[in-house]
Amino acid sequence: MPDVPSGAETAAGAVHDAASRLESLITALPQDARREKALYHLERLRRAFQSSHQEAVRFAAFTVNKTVHDAAADWGAEVTAAVDVLRESLRRAGHEF
Repeated sequence: MPDVPSGAETAAGAVHDAASRLESLITALPQDARREKALYHLERLRRAFQSSHQEAVRFAAFTVNKTVHDAAADWGAEVTAAVDVLRESLRRAGHEF
């Protein structure tokens, strides 16, 4: 019988996929302080999520979300949409911010 991922594994995979997509979009942007801040906090978010640290997930997710939305005019709708997908995947995994 094949292994069927649990709901938690599926949710974790969605968070990982959304974070990877956002990271690839941000990495492609011109290097500046906002980009570096978003990448730094995105990595912190990944680590916090992997260790199930609720407060750290909330803080890092909030910071990534704010950084992207503050830069939305320069970074474009695709990056903003990717952070929205990340936020929704986190919500489905039980993390609100």
